[in-house]
Amino acid sequence: MTSPPLDVVPLALGAAVSPMLLVGQMRTLTAPGSGLRQSWAYVAGNAVVVAGWALVGLGSGGSLPARSAAGADPVSAGLRLVLAAVLLAIGARTLQREGGAASPAPGGHSLARSFGLGIALMAGNLTSLVLYLPALQDLARSGLAAGPLVALVLLVSLVTLAPSLLPPVLLGLTGAWGRSRLEQLCHWTLAHQGRINGGLCFLFAAYLGWSGVARL
Repeated sequence: MTSPPLDVVPLALGAAVSPMLLVGQMRTLTAPGSGLRQSWAYVAGNAVVVAGWALVGLGSGGSLPARSAAGADPVSAGLRLVLAAVLLAIGARTLQREGGAASPAPGGHSLARSFGLGIALMAGNLTSLVLYLPALQDLARSGLAAGPLVALVLLVSLVTLAPSLLPPVLLGLTGAWGRSRLEQLCHWTLAHQGRINGGLCFLFAAYLGWSGVARL
């Protein structure tokens, strides 16, 4: 059996690859009258939802049997196989919808509206949820000491927040040049959002299915 960091990093990366969150952040950054303050409000809205997911993941994982140091782990295997099926269903539904997922509305001018948009888009981002929860459940069942556990939970959460967290950081470092590049990325992502979401669902469903079978 692999170590907890090796188990959770692929799941965290999968949870982070979210076109919807990136487009929502770019709309917030580029809407008339908006800027970095609204962008950070959007990040805060995302973070509130991720914090709630973390509590659910750690709480549900803590109620499950602890992971053994070696051998089969049927509890984790069953959870991963169920979540793999959920991702397959989400991916199929995404590809069947004409035009892919709908684009989020601009963040508007107020901090409150940007914060609310961050909450709404992250709460509706089922792909990230389905990948984030098993990562937190694995950590809760790993038997790690409090310090390493908190560090890994923070790492997984920050990786999950990367689509909304990185644009304002990059914009603050690169200025107008970075803004034009981020806008290009936003337009490309928006144009291919449905196919990206569907493809990612199938990719990580395959990963969850493979890792689930490996734990039987």
